[in-house]
Amino acid sequence: MLKKASLYILLGSLLMGTLWRGGYFPEQKWPFAFALLTVGAVEIAATVAYGRASILRSIGFWLLAVFSVYAITTRIWSVTPGATDREATMLIGYLSAFFVVRTQIARYGERALDTVAAWLVYTATFVAAWGLFTFLWRWGPYAAMLDNVFRAGSSFEYSNALSCFSLMALPVTVAMQRRARREDRSLLAAAVSLQAAAVLISYARFGMVALAALSLYLVLSGWRGGFMFSTLFSLAASLPIAVAATMTSESKQPFAGLAIALAILGIAWLVDYYLDKPRFRRIFQAVALVSAGVGFMVAAALATRNERMRVILSTRFSDGFKLDRLLPHRLDTWEGAMDAFRVQPVKGHGYGSFSQVFTQYTIAVYTKYAHNLFLQMAVDTGLIGVSLLGLFIGYILVMSALRIITRSHPLVRAMAVACVIFVVYNMFDWEWYVPALTAWFMVGAACLEKIPDEKEQS
Repeated sequence: MLKKASLYILLGSLLMGTLWRGGYFPEQKWPFAFALLTVGAVEIAATVAYGRASILRSIGFWLLAVFSVYAITTRIWSVTPGATDREATMLIGYLSAFFVVRTQIARYGERALDTVAAWLVYTATFVAAWGLFTFLWRWGPYAAMLDNVFRAGSSFEYSNALSCFSLMALPVTVAMQRRARREDRSLLAAAVSLQAAAVLISYARFGMVALAALSLYLVLSGWRGGFMFSTLFSLAASLPIAVAATMTSESKQPFAGLAIALAILGIAWLVDYYLDKPRFRRIFQAVALVSAGVGFMVAAALATRNERMRVILSTRFSDGFKLDRLLPHRLDTWEGAMDAFRVQPVKGHGYGSFSQVFTQYTIAVYTKYAHNLFLQMAVDTGLIGVSLLGLFIGYILVMSALRIITRSHPLVRAMAVACVIFVVYNMFDWEWYVPALTAWFMVGAACLEKIPDEKEQS
């Protein structure tokens, strides 16, 4: 039991952090960080007891460890020692999560990978369902008005975080669906619809663009295995769910919205179930295509004919895809971050000090983030720190690319896509600073390195 204990404690901690406001605020961040540190201590004990130190061969672990050590060192000159202590503790927690998953995969191989993937899918599906439910009933702080649009945030209480997490989970859910037993595939198809709908009702502009690109990839990747129609229908079902949820939420008819969502999810379950039966397959392939097309047309018609939907779409997309409109206030924020960076360019102001330093240079007074991970880390840790972090992130991106383009394990390939989504999202937003999201990213990153075969495990 000691060998497996750390993994289950880690997964329980990740569930706690995800559901408890994303582990974002100090009253959640400290318990979440200490939970992750405890997990690392348990795994160290197991490693010492059983003498398997495969983690020492992990390049990703050592790159993250070197950056973590430097981040802790910035405490010496930090302008906000308290913030540095808190954020550095959280960073060691991330290192602990990476360590545990990497060691467990070295010990148990594909079995550990399956467990991690399953917990990610279950957690993300619950978060998506909670996001839809609270969006329909307009429960704050789980859903709130932002940029003049009522948006779902679920347990994260922040719409972009919900969008990012759902996007990260989608490729893993699809990969699990394609490998699952027949009786489980239909449930996972409904989970795909629910997660994609969560991205849509978050009304995150980058999330919607990313969802379109990811959907194309997932549909095309199912061609050889015969899963293309199933994936297409599951993803297409999310659009009428999102439109119906928005309209019924705005009109204060949550029960109607819930009934429509459940009906569509039921149809997604039914279509996927019969797609798996050979004698119905050809019929339901046509049903899937026709239903997806009809669903798109109905959703588009409702969206364009409903006044409030037109206002929402106009607010979010009326200026097209111009850079300065898709990235509202980002350019000014980045300029302010560069001004703060130039004051202490080599060693930075101290890990976690950005919000205090940035107040002297910010134009958008309501934000305390650079909305770009590397710019913010450059202010915090200077060229030294951002270079070390860049080595770790670069390594993860290279490993992700290799796993995506080569014949890798389906779940590893899905984790690679999830890691790319997280990194790209952090070029425009601040998901790194939502601890539960970053911890899940570390879990996915730890899955990218080699999975031992049965001989190596023995």
